[in-house]
Amino acid sequence: MREKILRANVWIGLAGLAGASALLAAGWPFMKTWFFSFAWWSFILFLDGVNLRTTGTSPLASSGRDFWAAAFLSVPVWLVFEMANLRLRNWSYHGLPPGIVERWLGYAVAYATVIPALKELGHFFGHALEGVMRAGRRVRVGSGGRRGLTALGVVTLALPLVWPRIFFPLIWLGFAFLLEPVNERRGAPSLLGDLGRGRWDRAAGWMAAGLAVGILWEFWNWWAGAHWRYHIPYLNFGRVFQMPVFGYGGFVPFALEVFALSSFLFFLRDKLRRRRGAAAAAAAALLAFDLVAFRLIDLFSVR
Repeated sequence: MREKILRANVWIGLAGLAGASALLAAGWPFMKTWFFSFAWWSFILFLDGVNLRTTGTSPLASSGRDFWAAAFLSVPVWLVFEMANLRLRNWSYHGLPPGIVERWLGYAVAYATVIPALKELGHFFGHALEGVMRAGRRVRVGSGGRRGLTALGVVTLALPLVWPRIFFPLIWLGFAFLLEPVNERRGAPSLLGDLGRGRWDRAAGWMAAGLAVGILWEFWNWWAGAHWRYHIPYLNFGRVFQMPVFGYGGFVPFALEVFALSSFLFFLRDKLRRRRGAAAAAAAALLAFDLVAFRLIDLFSVR
């Protein structure tokens, strides 16, 4: 019964996306504000149903608890980049609702799509590429190489904050360098570990997912009433929707960052489950971070 319901998500997602698009075209004010979130959650349900039908499993079918945990963790993961943007000033928000409750709910619902969307697309593309990229050349990184990658991660995260006008693109690289060695060493899911076993399909799938997510992000943002705009120092030309054309290249390493961040956070979650009250305290701390970040977005990123 549960599988039949999950397989029906193909049609539920398509209906949701079609309905949201029709209401947006009709000029319904509510949908102008909420279109981006409706489009993404409809697409996530649609793609989960596609994944289940074509591969026999999907993120939501594998574990509903992990799926919604990914949505919960997606909010603070994206907010890390929003906090970096307070220094970078690379994008701003426009047309958001004036009421704080609706606006903050909008932040949470929209940001919660990031990890689930990438997981769904990563699953889809990874399965498509499995036959041609699963057994490839093994690339092993020793302990010295892992330390070098961690140091590189620290540098690539620090440089954009120190000299944002020059090094702002590096913010979309740093966490992959920083956390992949940690994830591999701790036994958490790791793309670096995959490459050491000659498995390239998951890394390639997530990179393809990053580009696909970026295109859909910008496409749906273009039509939404509540949207963002970019202000990039020296690559601010050749726009496709709101995004300068070279900016689409940043979505590929961003997907690898999200994989590394989500893998690390799920590893911590599983560790905290063994300690009484620790998981609840961590969840409360993340919620507090979310609320502080929402306030800072209101103050500095909303126009």
